[in-house]
Amino acid sequence: MKKSLCLLTVAALALSGASCPFKKNTPPPSPEVPAASPRSATPAPFDTALFAPLSPRAQNRRIPVIMYHDIVATKKQKTVFFDCTADEFQEQIAYLEAQGANFISMEQLQRHLVRGDDVPEKSVLLTFDDNYQGFYDHAYPILKEKKIPSVMFVHTAFVGKKDGPHPKMDWETLKLLDAEKLVTIGSHTVNHPAEFEKQPLDVQQTELYESKKTLEAELGHPVSSIAYPEGRADGETFSLAQQIGYTLGFTVENGPAEQSPSILAVNRTIHTRLEKVWEECQKATVEAPAALFERNLIESPVTLETGKFDGVGLVLVKGGKPLTVRATDTGRKSVGEFIRDTPSTVAGMNGTFFVNADLRSVDNALIGPCRTQIESLFFADEDKQRLPRIWNRPLVVWGPKKIAIVPFNPYANNDEVSVISLMGDATDVFLGGAWIVHDGVARTKKEIVYAARDFNDPRKRAFFGVTDKGEPVLGATLEVVTTEMMARGAAAAGVHEAVLMDSGFSTSIVYDGKIIATGHTAKDLPSRSVPHAILVSGILQAPTDPATLKILQSAEAAVGLVPANKAQADAPLGARAAGDKPERKKRRR
Repeated sequence: MKKSLCLLTVAALALSGASCPFKKNTPPPSPEVPAASPRSATPAPFDTALFAPLSPRAQNRRIPVIMYHDIVATKKQKTVFFDCTADEFQEQIAYLEAQGANFISMEQLQRHLVRGDDVPEKSVLLTFDDNYQGFYDHAYPILKEKKIPSVMFVHTAFVGKKDGPHPKMDWETLKLLDAEKLVTIGSHTVNHPAEFEKQPLDVQQTELYESKKTLEAELGHPVSSIAYPEGRADGETFSLAQQIGYTLGFTVENGPAEQSPSILAVNRTIHTRLEKVWEECQKATVEAPAALFERNLIESPVTLETGKFDGVGLVLVKGGKPLTVRATDTGRKSVGEFIRDTPSTVAGMNGTFFVNADLRSVDNALIGPCRTQIESLFFADEDKQRLPRIWNRPLVVWGPKKIAIVPFNPYANNDEVSVISLMGDATDVFLGGAWIVHDGVARTKKEIVYAARDFNDPRKRAFFGVTDKGEPVLGATLEVVTTEMMARGAAAAGVHEAVLMDSGFSTSIVYDGKIIATGHTAKDLPSRSVPHAILVSGILQAPTDPATLKILQSAEAAVGLVPANKAQADAPLGARAAGDKPERKKRRR
């Protein structure tokens, strides 16, 4: 049975068409895409006819794409709900202008989505389906006067049809629009077949190919965008579209363009939901945050600092050169053991969230994609049930010279091609639990709605961060706190960006062979064994402030006489840090 990538989600939800109410669901996995080349310092000239997948660099915006059909003078008895009157259209343009919207072209959107090219804040793209004459008569005069770009998707068999209540534009009009450059012409197939994804593949191929061929012959230039009839398409449709030469495709899934499952399945929202989707996109810009953070990494001495910051006791290890490590399939390690077994490393912390939270588990499956310098292999998160729950968590990527953080799209940015498009020489990749400090400002609970439900529970907490200068920061609390409290402390300590790491029993900071922060679970086991750790190499610079020096001098050794896994296995099941909530075997993540 043919599987539909546009119809499969965690629970199969049907795509909405232009003739039925729109439903909000979780985007499906993206189709296979060709490998991307490493990102060049000077991008090549942009060509809309060259295929490129969605880039994580686009995640700094949340752009609504609005879909219109006919623009009519007035609504009559048989007018369908998805038609828009000229007055309504004018009111919607006025609403967007009042909101400070910036109208962009389809090429601007495509450049943004596949290369991360800059677009203004509050951008929006207007699209029109079905080649209606009403567009030219009622919408285009307004758009032309205000110099607002738009897109017209044409089903070529109906060009010039003047019969019935909804006449179509002819080729002469389309060529005029095309020549004036304010309207981009795209394909809408030949005959607009219903339930397009259910049509035989030879029918789909003919519809996609012949429409493109006709448009290019009439207009005299490549046409590489497609709006699927009623937004309906599946994995085989996407594959055909790509083979035929389409580089940008639109469905009718609600949501920002950046949260689409692929460049051939970009979200669009019907105009009747314009105000709602506008508000949703502006809210989503704040909540992620929708941002792209990039800094050059600098190497500085590895320092240790402890103290109270905004009332929160923190341990901070700054400087050095960061790297991540992952345990083998048959065991986990303490942070001290990771440092012992990794040459030249002098400090470290527990890593990111892992799948099996059982204290005695030894598997190394992580939540989200992962790459470590030592393994040099990319591991995607392939759990189809988990993927819909990890939208917008911070994807942390670094290479020899740079570090980047972006919100995660689990369907478009869950492969090595996507990471390479962000950073061609990436060596380390992992998914944090939440982006808790951005631009030096602590994020609030209301701004971290995408995280696990228990992200703000009081417990020992840990974070990985970077200063504005580009120094890595390993951080943990000395007491049981909420994530919000830790975020405020980290910001007060001068951390410019920070992401939440696994916490509770996993919390662990090791410096110069000593345990500085811990989520104690048992004697000889300062923190639980973990499958992933962040370490730093470099030159240690001994602390000079008396309080930190005292903590360092009295700290226990990071590697005990008993291997961490054995100590964990021998520990009482009820052992846990004071004030910490018992860990569940299965996480709510």
